[in-house]
Amino acid sequence: MKPAAQIQATIELLDERDETQYPADRLMAGYFKQRRYIGSKDKAAISEHFYAVLRQRNALGYLLSSVSLPVDNRGLVAVLNHMQGQAVAALFNGDRYSPVPFSADILAKLASIDSAVLETAPQHVRLNYPEWLEPSLSASLGDRLDTEMLAMSDRASTDIRVNTLKASRDQLLANLTQQGLSATPTPLSPWGLRFDGRVALFNLQAFRDGWFEVQDEGSQLLAWLTQVQAGQTVVDFCAGAGGKSLAMAAMMGNKGALYACDVHSKRLGQLAKRKNRAGVHNIRTHVLSSEQDKWVKQHAGRADMVLVDAPCSGTGTWRRSPDSRWNLTPIDVDELVALQRSILTSAQRLVKPGGKLVYATCSLLNVENHDQAAWFAAEFTDFVAAPLPSPDSLGVAHESVIVNANTFQTLPALSDTDAFFLSAFERQAK
Repeated sequence: MKPAAQIQATIELLDERDETQYPADRLMAGYFKQRRYIGSKDKAAISEHFYAVLRQRNALGYLLSSVSLPVDNRGLVAVLNHMQGQAVAALFNGDRYSPVPFSADILAKLASIDSAVLETAPQHVRLNYPEWLEPSLSASLGDRLDTEMLAMSDRASTDIRVNTLKASRDQLLANLTQQGLSATPTPLSPWGLRFDGRVALFNLQAFRDGWFEVQDEGSQLLAWLTQVQAGQTVVDFCAGAGGKSLAMAAMMGNKGALYACDVHSKRLGQLAKRKNRAGVHNIRTHVLSSEQDKWVKQHAGRADMVLVDAPCSGTGTWRRSPDSRWNLTPIDVDELVALQRSILTSAQRLVKPGGKLVYATCSLLNVENHDQAAWFAAEFTDFVAAPLPSPDSLGVAHESVIVNANTFQTLPALSDTDAFFLSAFERQAK
């Protein structure tokens, strides 16, 4: 494809996203599936343009408005290319498979755009987040707001977790090096490797043999902090596709029982193939009808550890899902907070005396994190704060994470991971 055709494809994807509100990754997968003639390099270029617009939508729209141009997807892509030093007229040339050309007047206005106007733009414009979220983000991040939001405009790294049931990190690293791939050990997770660029990971024999799973380092660290042990009974109450379940199963050495539960049967169904590939034998799956499923009552008081990685706003994963920041509404957050409390109320029944409950989110917002932990402690007084392992035990500098009492938090700029929050509680023995 010519660069102009890549630009046209980007505009089409943005238009389709506005019409459907589908997640960006799902939208692109469908778009490329219907156009199998698009090669891998073209796909990479299109996705790069697509995600760049989604990450910078507020700022790009502000630049268009600064010269009295309408804010639409065609204009957003044009100003992005202008800011990257590309010749807009050459890309919007009207040729076959290329965008419709701009008039001479519009081209002149685009050429006059100066990014310096962003220096005096409102904070939510300059840092690219919804204006209504500003009070919550400011309260949660304080003087880190600028730094962390700027980090959210960067592309996330590609991290993998070594499956210690089949290989060590050194073994996998040697295997990858032999294939000419460059990876480095992650600084926080003891199981992680990080790639600088794009790698066709799912084509590797090591992946097919179950030596690793793709998993952000922050998510790996969350699993490590549960400190599950061989022989225990563990429940991953909101398991999704089972990434943390697989990590905990490896920590348990396949010994004990790990129940992976979720209300989404399709996502949970992916775990069957993943656990077989990983050589995991101690995971049992259960599809919940809701958080109040009768299964919870039947297994009450049996678990040594319950992980509640709760449904949340996903504000901590904006590097990977930049479109989600524009889909979120205040009503969504209110409903999620209520759901989180309902899930915690039910899941705590599973914890036996002396057992632990670990609550986690991939959110930046206090209302989903510290406020929920405080609510749980006040609501369920038979639980007390459970101490977490010190970062020193991982060889992690304290400056890379935020640790307070029984809470642990990572942030994109601070930790170079997605943002995760974790709070741990222990049920007092009667």
